[in-house]
Amino acid sequence: KDADLDGMDITLPEDRIKYLESHTQALELQLVYRTEQTSNAVAECDALREKLTEATQKCEDEKKLSMEVMRAMTRQYKGMQEDLLNKINERERVIQTLRDTLETQRISHIEHIAAKDEIIERKNAAAAKMRDEEEAMCQQFVKMIVDARIKLCNQTKMGDTFTLLTGDD
Repeated sequence: KDADLDGMDITLPEDRIKYLESHTQALELQLVYRTEQTSNAVAECDALREKLTEATQKCEDEKKLSMEVMRAMTRQYKGMQEDLLNKINERERVIQTLRDTLETQRISHIEHIAAKDEIIERKNAAAAKMRDEEEAMCQQFVKMIVDARIKLCNQTKMGDTFTLLTGDD
């Protein structure tokens, strides 16, 4: 009795050959099926590789574009930043110039007011002196009038006395 093939008792060589031939056919069919699957898998793998290559290239292109856009935006930003700094510096210069001008005008105004105050003070002093002189002159004039009146009165009294003495009317 021959050994079991896959748990089957095969006693005749023809049966064994048939069995082995059918087993060989089944293996060949499996091989064809697996070869076909392998071929499909290889084709699918190639398609996926091609898609991966395209996607990688597209990704690289997008990265390059992003970098170019980023560089352009950075240049533009730096240009705008430089413009703003220039404007800020120019305005600071204008502000400083205006402050200097204001300080110069303030000092000039203070000096002008001081000069006017000095002129007013001199004129007030001159007016006070003139008032004092006028007052002194008025007092002298009053004294002269009083003295003249006294003299006139004295002369009038003497004249009356003289008229009385001489009898002249």
